[in-house]
Amino acid sequence: MRNAALSVALLALGILSSAACSAPTANTATPAAKAGSLADPKSSVAYQLDLVKAGDADKLKNCFTTRVRDSVTKEAVEKAKGQAAAYTLDDLYASAEMGEADGKKTAKVKMKNGRTLTTLIETNGQWLADTIWFK
Repeated sequence: MRNAALSVALLALGILSSAACSAPTANTATPAAKAGSLADPKSSVAYQLDLVKAGDADKLKNCFTTRVRDSVTKEAVEKAKGQAAAYTLDDLYASAEMGEADGKKTAKVKMKNGRTLTTLIETNGQWLADTIWFK
């Protein structure tokens, strides 16, 4: 019994420590935001879209690579917030072209209209955007 409780506790700790973006509170969260998942490319874009729509620049910063993280500002997110309301996840994420760069997995996310939305890079098990896609 003690080993089972320890296993559950370690599993929970591993899940909690793997979340780079912390999920919003249950009162204001949409289903994708509740999950706060960066575990796969589509979940990552869904979560980022929810954060843009909510105007949460602080949490959104953690969903981007360090290369572009400082470009995620409250002003940029506020500007994008109104435009984001016109898009659904299906508009923004039609497919992903999987690849590799510098020894890391990448996913080039294509929009419904065929244009590239962003490239995600798997970093420590999380899919982080490497471009500011919501301008």
